[in-house]
Amino acid sequence: MAITDDTDDPGCCSIDYTHHKAVFERRRKIFQEDPSKAVTVHEAQIKLVNDHLKEARTSEGYTIFCDEPPSRGGSGKGAAPLQYFVASIGF
Repeated sequence: MAITDDTDDPGCCSIDYTHHKAVFERRRKIFQEDPSKAVTVHEAQIKLVNDHLKEARTSEGYTIFCDEPPSRGGSGKGAAPLQYFVASIGF
């Protein structure tokens, strides 16, 4: 994962810590009052389309495709699993 410091883009690489702290504190208070609200469940149905190509449908209605590049026996119709993993760190 590459993180750049693009000083020409004022929104690049900046974090509003005051906002994030306020959100964290608000959620922490809710969770302390009702610990059951701190539990989240994420579900997806996965289907093998062919060879390495897979389709995931989330409970929220999103569809995600995952594949390997042709050099690894896939068809290149989606990002590889590790590409999703690396991207998720930045999300």
